[in-house]
Amino acid sequence: MIDPHQNQARPGPTPLEVSGVRARCAGMMLALSIAALGCHPAADSEPEPRTAPPRMNLVLILVDTLRADHLGAYGYGRATSPSLDAFARANHLFLEHRSQAPCTFPSVNSLLTSQHPARFFPQTDGDFGIPERFVPLAEVLHREGYRTAAVSASTIVRKTPTAVNRVGGFDRGFDSFDETCQRDTAACVNRRAIESISSEPFFLYLHYMEPHGPYSPPKEHVRRFSGGYRGRDWVAAGDPNPVADMIYKASGDVGFTDAELQHFIDLYDDEILYFDSQFQNLIDALAERGHGDDTIVVVTSDHGESFLEHGEIKHCRSLHESQIKTPLIMRIPGTRGGNVIRVDTQNLDIVPTLLAVLGIAAPDTEAAGRNLEPLLEGSTQSLGPSFGAWRHERSLTDGRFKLLYDIERQGHRLHDLRADPGETRDFGREHPEIVSRLSRVLEEQMLDAEPNRARSLQISIDSVEQLKRLGYLE
Repeated sequence: MIDPHQNQARPGPTPLEVSGVRARCAGMMLALSIAALGCHPAADSEPEPRTAPPRMNLVLILVDTLRADHLGAYGYGRATSPSLDAFARANHLFLEHRSQAPCTFPSVNSLLTSQHPARFFPQTDGDFGIPERFVPLAEVLHREGYRTAAVSASTIVRKTPTAVNRVGGFDRGFDSFDETCQRDTAACVNRRAIESISSEPFFLYLHYMEPHGPYSPPKEHVRRFSGGYRGRDWVAAGDPNPVADMIYKASGDVGFTDAELQHFIDLYDDEILYFDSQFQNLIDALAERGHGDDTIVVVTSDHGESFLEHGEIKHCRSLHESQIKTPLIMRIPGTRGGNVIRVDTQNLDIVPTLLAVLGIAAPDTEAAGRNLEPLLEGSTQSLGPSFGAWRHERSLTDGRFKLLYDIERQGHRLHDLRADPGETRDFGREHPEIVSRLSRVLEEQMLDAEPNRARSLQISIDSVEQLKRLGYLE
């Protein structure tokens, strides 16, 4: 684990126009040119009208179920992600990044609106969409004249109902919301995405389903890690549900072996490698259409995946690192690449940062996230901890220490992610002052996001039961 900086937060600078660095450099060059010519505008002369620079396009890529520590850029030993790794080296890599929940709902809702996940719990049965009281990123950009399009392979992030999401409700602000690739491959998402590219400023939200289970790379993908397995059919097919049934439904011991678990991991890694190749195809297609230098590209995930860490399988179970430690890589034209950011960041920060970089005012609803522009410009100052919520657990992470709070039991657990990255020990007795400090911050977060603690707990539990009734969760 790379040590994050522990400095105190300082106020960020005023958001810079368009991309920050590029606008500032342009202003400096103009001032130098006037000085060199010895010219000074007359005090009573009319100011020259300013021509706004062209708006940058935006592609927001969400790779469902992608845990950060299975990418080379985050230290993984396998070559699962050569294209993403090269992309990270050339741009902005956020090493200590986390999602707000271990489940697609409410994680995506939180990401697209910069609102705490607990604000989405009290929704009706089967309704996972974004409520009217919150303004999603697409709606903001649509109002600003962007051509907005989404391509989603998810059964939850939908415009129209599915058996899991009975309402839909993720299409607000999108001129088009393409659902033809549901549960299909990254190649399908790419094809539809490329067809959506517009000549006017565009925003693309692309939701890929690799490496979500079942872990099953396309047949045309050459398996680098998972070839040669001979065993039970459901293991060969990468279906973790029998193991989940064993753990969560007590349906009996299926005799799951270490070799079978390793095959799941091998398949998961092969799915990442397949997505990685398709990611490069998308980047190449953008460049071929002249959008290599005028398009922001963001890569992140809604949550990770557990492979029996803490006795858990799949996701939607806990706020352990295996389920919320996710990647964030940003390409921001006009900023210096090769930037490795080691301070704590979260999915809540993505929308405020993008709006600031684009020079667009945020919606009236107050964002829970922070503007990361100082980090893009090289600052190493902490902007504060990240926050998570799921079921009866709440978490606060400052990069090194992570506090887990159980609302039901009213108990804390402190993890030192540097000394014990697997989160196997409680360091609370060794660091009572850290428990006290993080508890105060967590309490403030919870009072803001969910002031009624008892009701919040019940709503959280009801949300999990709702997922179970819909067949999304064991």
